[in-house]
Amino acid sequence: MRIKFINPDSGLDRQQLVAREALLLTTARPDTQISMICPQCTEVCIDSDLDVAVAAPEIVQLALDAQQEGYDAVALYCFSDPGLAACREVLSIPVLGGAQCSLALATQLGYHFSVLTTDERRIPPKEAFIRALGYGSFLTSVRSAQHGPDQIRTATGDDQLIAQLAEAAKKCAADGADTVILGCLSFAGLAPQVSALVGIPVIDPAMVLVNTAEMLVAQSLSHSKRAYPTPPRSPRCWKAGKIDLSAQ
Repeated sequence: MRIKFINPDSGLDRQQLVAREALLLTTARPDTQISMICPQCTEVCIDSDLDVAVAAPEIVQLALDAQQEGYDAVALYCFSDPGLAACREVLSIPVLGGAQCSLALATQLGYHFSVLTTDERRIPPKEAFIRALGYGSFLTSVRSAQHGPDQIRTATGDDQLIAQLAEAAKKCAADGADTVILGCLSFAGLAPQVSALVGIPVIDPAMVLVNTAEMLVAQSLSHSKRAYPTPPRSPRCWKAGKIDLSAQ
């Protein structure tokens, strides 16, 4: 099967995308093919609700392109699930978001989970996002790893980042969480090391996306068109612009 991953953060070169593809393939079935793309017409790094809104239109187009190219599933490589509902409206193949998949899995592993996000500024909106998805009764806390997504792989090496994540995860356990979710896909590949240091399950949304997509395709399942009805097929268009907050 073929899975198209859409990374909503723009500006990634082919080498960076290939590295992420290789990481995802470590959990995939032998016959699974993974390809990752990022926006070419949108300049954004997902770090706010504003970024999610700006990124969504091109994500929908990239997802539609993937279906037309014969891919079996589309996965949004982000914990904010940008454009997820819109993609499901226009596609018939499975479309998965990092948050929805990992939140659902967390409820199968325990009674209470916590989420590790990037910097503290993202805690209130992330709490609201999780509650809006219907998981408020399972949520123990949202804690910060003290790094923005654009700093995670550049400001510190993996060993230091793992230690920081483990420290935050231990605080989550003290809050009462029995499971922790890495709430940014820039943390991809680090869950096993963090889990070993903390002693409770740690969920990696990137890996969950791969295996969930494989399961749905293998069982010939996709989202319900009763839940995500296809809009009228009239064209939609938008004009590219720029949002500049530097003067604020």
